[in-house]
Amino acid sequence: MTVDYTLTIRTNSRLGAGTNANISVVLVGTQGESDSHPLDKRFHNDFEAGAEDSYTVQTRDLGELLLLRFSNTGNGVASDWLLDTVRVTAGAKHWFFPHHRWVLGKSTAEVLEGTARLAHQVPHERATSARQEQLQARQRMYGWRAPEATAGLPGALDISDTRPLPKDELYRGLVDGSYEVVIAKTLAAIKLHMPLLNKAWNGLVDIFDFFKGIELPQLANRWKDDYEFARQAVQGITPVHIQSITALPEGLPLADGDLNGLLSPGLSLAQALAAKRVFLLDFEILDDVPMFKKVDKEGVEERRWSPASRCLLFLDDTRHLRPIAIQLGRDPQKDPVFTPNDSQYDWLAAKIYVRCSEGNTHQMVGHALRTHFIAEPFVMATMRNLPDPHPVYKLLRRHFRYTLAINEGARKGLLAEGGVFDDIIATGGPDKGHVFLGKKGYQRWKLTDNRPRQDIERRGVLDAAVLPHYPYRDDALPLWDAFEEYIGGVLGHFYKSDADLVNDVEMQRWWADLISHGMPVEKLPCTELKRVADLVDILTTVLFTVSVQHAAVNYLQYEHYAFVPNAPLCMRKAPPTKKGLIGPDDIVEMIPSKSQMLWQVSIGRALSSFGDDEEYLLHEGGWYEEYFQEPEVLALRDRFHARLRAQRDAVKARNEKCEVPYTVLQSDRIPCGITV
Repeated sequence: MTVDYTLTIRTNSRLGAGTNANISVVLVGTQGESDSHPLDKRFHNDFEAGAEDSYTVQTRDLGELLLLRFSNTGNGVASDWLLDTVRVTAGAKHWFFPHHRWVLGKSTAEVLEGTARLAHQVPHERATSARQEQLQARQRMYGWRAPEATAGLPGALDISDTRPLPKDELYRGLVDGSYEVVIAKTLAAIKLHMPLLNKAWNGLVDIFDFFKGIELPQLANRWKDDYEFARQAVQGITPVHIQSITALPEGLPLADGDLNGLLSPGLSLAQALAAKRVFLLDFEILDDVPMFKKVDKEGVEERRWSPASRCLLFLDDTRHLRPIAIQLGRDPQKDPVFTPNDSQYDWLAAKIYVRCSEGNTHQMVGHALRTHFIAEPFVMATMRNLPDPHPVYKLLRRHFRYTLAINEGARKGLLAEGGVFDDIIATGGPDKGHVFLGKKGYQRWKLTDNRPRQDIERRGVLDAAVLPHYPYRDDALPLWDAFEEYIGGVLGHFYKSDADLVNDVEMQRWWADLISHGMPVEKLPCTELKRVADLVDILTTVLFTVSVQHAAVNYLQYEHYAFVPNAPLCMRKAPPTKKGLIGPDDIVEMIPSKSQMLWQVSIGRALSSFGDDEEYLLHEGGWYEEYFQEPEVLALRDRFHARLRAQRDAVKARNEKCEVPYTVLQSDRIPCGITV
């Protein structure tokens, strides 16, 4: 019996996604496979970017379709074809084939039928072999970097001249697939303004001249204010350090007399601590980290500092935070405690040093390590071990888009010897302090640290009665809860019992690959993957990290760092060890040079940008890449989006009443993954 199969094929809309190459298809089903059929309409330009084309293939009855085998006979880069989806109908029957990957010139790609199934649920041997062949091909493309190359850090993709970044991972529409291009273009634009800048550079004043051509960060006119300083601790670029304390840290000498007029009338420091009105920012992780030190050919030494500083904040009678004490080191004999009662320049310098400490910690630990680099092993394990129809692959893939390219760009452009961080941050340079800092952060880290509720509770600021205004907490927790419900529902649909997970050979290989090459098992919340609840916990943490947490620590970089005096990434003078010696000229000499400022503005701008093809957690019109077709899963997705809409509305309502809105954790502004 002859059957007409209608194929509706959608080509991605990205620039260069279409092809003029000859494309043919073979349909493979439970009852055999068709001949190869060319897909070519007369007087029609097939497979243009963003197009949807329909073709009819007439062949014998193939039973249930298992896969489509596309052949691309073209030559050269322009022949590559970015295939999104294929829908096939034959009478009342229909099948869905999601792909969202390239079919390269002079190659053949098998696109597997899209019903989500665990390995033991696959009904036909040919479909089982197709899953295995797909993974074998992926494992050749996605190889782990040698252990010695990532010692002390999470496992990563091995990239070399002989094994380039897979085209499916290339960055956005850029030819060379790297965000280095974005940074280069930003720098080029900034350098156009350089002749307009004063030759005699005063970083506290002349920095305003730079923003005549680009947007001035909103905090630029209030950055010296104590309330602004404290605001950034709860809704700034790294709002994960503030903790409630009931006793002074060891080695921080502070008495009531030092705080004269800074606490509420009649309130002693001991009473303020006991009432949970004192909070701590502590960057002790920097204590033994090598700082930049280099001698040039003329014998001139350049040094930079980012001290292991700490700061006390006080919740005043208006229920707002204010900084009340700063120590720029850990030695009570050498490192004095500065307060607002000291000279205005002593106090301003102390706050700037704290922001520098925060910035170095943020860039290498809170941002690079705890979002970008801990995500990479999960991307790798997924691409190497889970075929397209696996429900966990379908759940994760959207959230892993561009992450491998971004991470490689960061390694080459920012972290490598001679990279941007060597030029601008205190921990960069010949001694690789920034790498040391990242490894130190990873040594202390476990995946459970990325659970927001437990982390916030550990820091004593979960209760709004203790810390009333904490937008990061109030926006992030509903998103975690929505993720947990969604992921738990999806996994529960496919894993009816823990035994289903234990018997899922593909998922068990995923786990074995992850702990063998990605990260030690002690970094994970369980030693064996035997409980569905553990998998829900792990995947919720990963997806929260790459979307919500990354948004929190990334998209305020321009606002936070571009006005460099607010948060310099290096200080060019050692922290003061005596009071009363600092004047305005001294602060100018402390903060970054003109060149360093330009780099910091440039990087902040590049890293705070959204792409034209960005896909957000709550996306207008729905997600572009849809992997599931099961009605039960789509209902869970709709419930997830409903919770995201409620979160968005709550954030908007609060921000209408807020003097400085916090929008980076608004669900319709959070990218699904780490895309920059």
